[in-house]
Amino acid sequence: MVDGQWVSVGTMNFDNRSLALNDESTLMALDLEIGKQMERIFFDDLSHSEEIDLKTFRKRPFYEHIAEHGASLLTRLL
Repeated sequence: MVDGQWVSVGTMNFDNRSLALNDESTLMALDLEIGKQMERIFFDDLSHSEEIDLKTFRKRPFYEHIAEHGASLLTRLL
């Protein structure tokens, strides 16, 4: 969302794999009312989120480190 009126919603990823192999779709709208609605939805979602700072991130469980490493080995396949 830009300036509360330009909205992009969808699955579009700007990488070579996504552009060449995946079916991507995105809806873009330039509309003040839709922008206001999406802004309300965004801030509602944000109110249910939790900020994780670097100190907390580094203290995550060991199994998460292993899962992240395993996923990084499969990056080209994911």
